[in-house]
Amino acid sequence: MGSFAWIILLLPVAGCGASFVAETPRRAAHVCMTFLGMSLIVALIVLGYRLAHETTSITPDISTLNYLSLTPGPSETATFPSTFQVAVGVRVDNLSASFMVLISFLFLVVQGLGTAMLQHDAGYRRFFWASSLLATLMLGLVLSPGLFQVWLTLGAISATTLVLALHYWHRRETTAPARRAFSVLLGADASLLLGLAYIIDKMGPYLGLRPQPAGGALDIFDFRLLNPAWQAAAKGTVTNGSYKSLVILTVLLVVAALAHAAQAPFTAWLTGLREAPLPVLGAITMSLLAGVILLARIYTLLLVTPGVLSILAVIGAVGAVWLSAACFVSRDIYRVALLSASAQLALAITAMGAGGYSAGLLITVVSAPLSLLLLVTAGSLARAYRTRDIGEMGGAWRRMRHTSLSLGLWALAAAGLDLVGYDVVSSIFLNRFPNMREEVGSTTRYVIVQGGQMAGWVRDLVAVLAIAAVVLTALYAVRLLVTICRGTPAVRRGFVVEKLTEAEPPLRTLQRWCAAATVGAVVVGLPGIAAIGHGKGRVPALTFSHWIYYGASHQILPVEWWAFAAAAAALVVGVAGGVAVYRAGLTRRVARLGLWLRIPTLAATGPAAVRWAFAFGARAGNALAGEVVAFDHELVEPLYDSAGEGIEAAAWSLEHVRVRRLGIGLGVTLAVILLLVGASVLAAGGHFPVHTT
Repeated sequence: MGSFAWIILLLPVAGCGASFVAETPRRAAHVCMTFLGMSLIVALIVLGYRLAHETTSITPDISTLNYLSLTPGPSETATFPSTFQVAVGVRVDNLSASFMVLISFLFLVVQGLGTAMLQHDAGYRRFFWASSLLATLMLGLVLSPGLFQVWLTLGAISATTLVLALHYWHRRETTAPARRAFSVLLGADASLLLGLAYIIDKMGPYLGLRPQPAGGALDIFDFRLLNPAWQAAAKGTVTNGSYKSLVILTVLLVVAALAHAAQAPFTAWLTGLREAPLPVLGAITMSLLAGVILLARIYTLLLVTPGVLSILAVIGAVGAVWLSAACFVSRDIYRVALLSASAQLALAITAMGAGGYSAGLLITVVSAPLSLLLLVTAGSLARAYRTRDIGEMGGAWRRMRHTSLSLGLWALAAAGLDLVGYDVVSSIFLNRFPNMREEVGSTTRYVIVQGGQMAGWVRDLVAVLAIAAVVLTALYAVRLLVTICRGTPAVRRGFVVEKLTEAEPPLRTLQRWCAAATVGAVVVGLPGIAAIGHGKGRVPALTFSHWIYYGASHQILPVEWWAFAAAAAALVVGVAGGVAVYRAGLTRRVARLGLWLRIPTLAATGPAAVRWAFAFGARAGNALAGEVVAFDHELVEPLYDSAGEGIEAAAWSLEHVRVRRLGIGLGVTLAVILLLVGASVLAAGGHFPVHTT
């Protein structure tokens, strides 16, 4: 399966390169979508093969290319391993096989959205090659066999996000948020890089003495070496490793994951990009899955570090409540869609922090097409109503029946029918952590993890916050549905209600595909479904936890009727509350809640010391803000403006130069590159005789 995984990884980037040779931007879009569709087909083949070989699918297929090997001097072996090798490659296991299909499908839908909404746009070609590159990087992240490749792909994802966010690079309302987003993501990548350096410093000599994994190089960042090293450090058998070292390393890696998943307090970089085109927002939103994937790959580190998973569960639950509340008070439908995607991932992180490894990944799989469904529906509504203000929409059920049904499906699923609430609540109260693989000499055993167990009051706190987040999710979902589908749209200059029509057929098709993917993900995650078939023809249970799990065997997640009852109660309360809010007309009042609690009232009526403190704080804040603005204007802004101008100039050159010899030369160059890459892959797999001296 390693060779097929390389094909899946290289096909989108091949489409990205071939798009520059295409004569027209439309042809370039078709080329990118064709290559991405081929990648999806191969990913389905790999997933089907692993499903058909359930008994052996627990063992991952790994293929790596060693491109860096250093041998430190005798004086450096105290800090560095005896042999320092860094490799890139592919790791095909149940998680990567499933997420390869998901990522390929989602980015194919995003590119379909681009063909429907970016016609005659100056950056049409740039969007497709950038989104294909982002799809390649996401696939490379999922297939990463080690932490170094995770850092490499995340850094490239940050750069590609900047390219996509600068779609309208000449507009100040889009360039400034793009710079902020890139700064946050760059900081997250720096945190991950510090984590890599910390691993070398604390565990380098220990990892260098470990036996080389089968079928790979002695890469000290390989997860097959890191997982037992983290366990050994937790037991105190690593010379420089200790509990403090594990905590510092965990903080560095978790911060990177939370920032890339746009979790609180790092959400502003995502919502600030809402002025970008909707297809760009769709591609960037799908890249949020990178944060959850990183947490899944370092789950062993989270398990062996006591207290970390409890803190992660609290952070996820608090973030879910805050983001859901922000969705409720927001009037911009694009902002609601972005915040909703981040809130769903917050619930996934909460489940993982409570020990629900399978449940957290299931929520991720369900929420990804669901969030994309809301984005596509929001784009259809914004184009039809010529506004993104929810308060100015209304009456969609009479004139946009298909779009209203898509919005209704999203609202019902988000309100609780996607079983996300059940998965979170059951994971919190069960608090059952998976058995962890432990190597003792030449034998392998599985032990029960005790360090991740939550205290009683922490579990109750996380449960209350998670249920509150589920109720708020149902509340804003129903409020959004009722506000848009009922009533009449606001009277505005230039907008004629009689001209309000259904979304274009391509957008309706994308809505159906996203809806079908959401329903399929929910069905796959239904608990209690037994396996199909017998003997060699046996297909594993459709229950997600029977397919993707941590440890030697799947977690026992039986059907818990009390958890269903809690999720159903949250659904009823949320639906009733949403209808009540709509009827009472409280949306605008709640949105102005911050105006009722304004601090200037206290500053004007408080004692003299309070007034002096507020005046001093205001002056200091103004001075600091002025310095930050000046620094941004004089130093940072020219750097990003030059990058945007360079991208535009390169795109203009490739679009307007029509020399036949240049096209042939680019085609030959691309073919040679692909040939060399393919030969390298075959040589790494042992298919070519390679002689070394």
